[in-house]
Amino acid sequence: MLAGLAGVILPILAHLLSRKRYDTVDWGAMQFLELDPSARRNLQLEDLLLLLVRMLLVALLAIAMARPWFNGSWLGRWASTTSRDVVIVIDGSYSMGWEGRQGTPHAAATRLARQFVSDLRAGDTIMVLDAREQPRLALPGPTRDRERFRQALEDLPAPGGTANLHDAIARGIQILASGTNVQRDLLVLTDHQALSWKPDDATLWTRLDDLKAQSTVPPRIWVLDAASGELGKGANFTIERLQLSREMAVPKVPVRISSKVRYRGGDGAIARNVFIEVNGQRLADQTLRLNLTPDGEATVEFERQFETPGSHLVSVVLDNDPLPGDNRSDAVIVVAGSLPVLLVDGDKKLDPTRSETFFAKAALSAGGEDSSWIKPVVVTPADLNADSIRPASVIVLANVPSLTLEVQSLLERSVAGGHGLLFTLGDKIPKNGYSLDPDSPAAALFPVQLKEIASQTAEESQGVRVAGNSLELPWIRQFRAETQGTLTDARFSRWWKVTPVPLRENTVKEGDPKSRKQGPAVGTPLVIAKLTNGDPWIVTQRYDRGMTAVLTSTLDADWNTLPAKTDFVPWLHELLFSLASTATNRNVEVGTPLVLNISPELKVDDYEFVGPSGKKFPAGRIHDELQPGAILSEVSLPGVYRFAKKAADGKPSVTDEHFVANFDRGESDLTILTEAQRTALEGDGRLVFATDLHELMKQMFVGTARTEFWWLLIYGFLALISVEAWMTRRMLRGAKSREQAKELPHN
Repeated sequence: MLAGLAGVILPILAHLLSRKRYDTVDWGAMQFLELDPSARRNLQLEDLLLLLVRMLLVALLAIAMARPWFNGSWLGRWASTTSRDVVIVIDGSYSMGWEGRQGTPHAAATRLARQFVSDLRAGDTIMVLDAREQPRLALPGPTRDRERFRQALEDLPAPGGTANLHDAIARGIQILASGTNVQRDLLVLTDHQALSWKPDDATLWTRLDDLKAQSTVPPRIWVLDAASGELGKGANFTIERLQLSREMAVPKVPVRISSKVRYRGGDGAIARNVFIEVNGQRLADQTLRLNLTPDGEATVEFERQFETPGSHLVSVVLDNDPLPGDNRSDAVIVVAGSLPVLLVDGDKKLDPTRSETFFAKAALSAGGEDSSWIKPVVVTPADLNADSIRPASVIVLANVPSLTLEVQSLLERSVAGGHGLLFTLGDKIPKNGYSLDPDSPAAALFPVQLKEIASQTAEESQGVRVAGNSLELPWIRQFRAETQGTLTDARFSRWWKVTPVPLRENTVKEGDPKSRKQGPAVGTPLVIAKLTNGDPWIVTQRYDRGMTAVLTSTLDADWNTLPAKTDFVPWLHELLFSLASTATNRNVEVGTPLVLNISPELKVDDYEFVGPSGKKFPAGRIHDELQPGAILSEVSLPGVYRFAKKAADGKPSVTDEHFVANFDRGESDLTILTEAQRTALEGDGRLVFATDLHELMKQMFVGTARTEFWWLLIYGFLALISVEAWMTRRMLRGAKSREQAKELPHN
């Protein structure tokens, strides 16, 4: 379009072509008609000015058509007519709840967001992202409605959990990629905490650069500190995630609740009170007082018995400090009236004392029919069907040599629905491996590959026993020899040598959101107990919502002396309760769906899930004849959730079922980004850290924003047309006056 500037010669050509050449004839009276020198100079000057005005008209039109822009002009702020798409990312991690002298950074972030948007044009679009462990959309889509934007800010949940700013920025770039305006900006309002940025992961940020480069219009990324440099200025105490001796219990059975308290940021010893709450009620008689030094920690432990069945919310709480987000830790314990267990005897004998499940049934029924914590039912493999499998929380396949395809499918669905499955191996198991269909999802139920049956050798004079140092999990650690346990005294004469199998191609790792697209979500097999010769004894594996385990020896007295040990009864109870606890799925990670097993008669439409912020979510239904359930798929906020019957007041009820979405307590590390880390994050123009909102607006709208001013040139063009018309009219009037003056002597 700038080539149109060549048109400025058109007025010159027109002027030259319009000049007429005459023969000059001098005659005596000519001197009376000639203009005086002063008038002639004025006429030539006006003619030149008119020529210049016409040339300027052509130049203005050509430049305006080229749509020029400028940077850094003081006109940029008010002269900009370029509409923009804006995504505002607000850090929602609990460090944003730091209570400083000027309030919390989260409150400051929402205030800054409102101020920023007030300076945008009416045609600019706005989107708000709540940066958590997984970014949340605070608006269903970009909007130009300022009232909707303000309401979205007011509806943001309180800070909680961790924030992944890289993922939030990546999500914002993806949203801006579908924008319609030529200017696109992403503003991050955070507290500059280093943890949320992952500044040392160069590969992560390189991928973000690639994503940004792929955008048709690469957005500019701005970062503003909402904490005003106050984050972490003071002592902070943190209660870590709760550790439970068991997540599933029965009435009057003690449960140990333990955790650690950490002290950061102070400059002297401080005493702190630690409380325990059960279902929201503080137990005053179980208050602990700790004396901690800077960067110190202490372990706290409580013990609690529950009288009534149901889900019970337990919380360990600290005195208030400037960061309330890490002053409490929650967990749910499910108390069942009794645990139904199905024992499948793969070698049932006429003499019941020689059957595979004799000692197991006796151990589980030790308290009598009315007082047993576990209700065992013994069947043969031929009796396995939907009716026998459905009520069982745990199924024990004791030396069962084979399973029909129909039973394999039933077992797979049962475990996927949250139940436990225990394989105990014996001499009935085929040497070529357990007979599960390798082409079905059920094959992943068996987490080991069988090698051979091993036996004690002459060199093992001390006998093969359970290795006490391998008992690390909370439920089994109590059976170590140093805790007066007898489990490690049991001797093994025979056992299966096994190796844990890797994940199959048609399965996905536990926690993968695509888990049910390719197959069940399967965890990595874990050896949780070994024999003294190093061979695995117990191998467990998460399978979707349930758990499977393999015991490489028998539960009877044929291959070991376990039944003769006093720890056999409590150990078997703990093993089965650990497998059954996965059926509750009450303590999950953020992003994991909440699933509650329900009776087929329950009307799910009469119930709802209530989140940490009091927001209500409709309950979905899982249609499964073996184990129907209610589900909440959207679990993006950390904290306590309730499954409750819909009520007008919305208050918690004693019949509510509780869940806890856990989060990373590393957020309590309030270390700020260093100057070197900020420089690395800024990269080659990747993003810009602004010191305050005024500086940010100056850079965004003036310093780096391209402001088109073609419309100003059009206004100038119209003004010059008026000037040109006025000058032309003036010259025509002057010419007419001169003609009249020529006629006067003749007259």
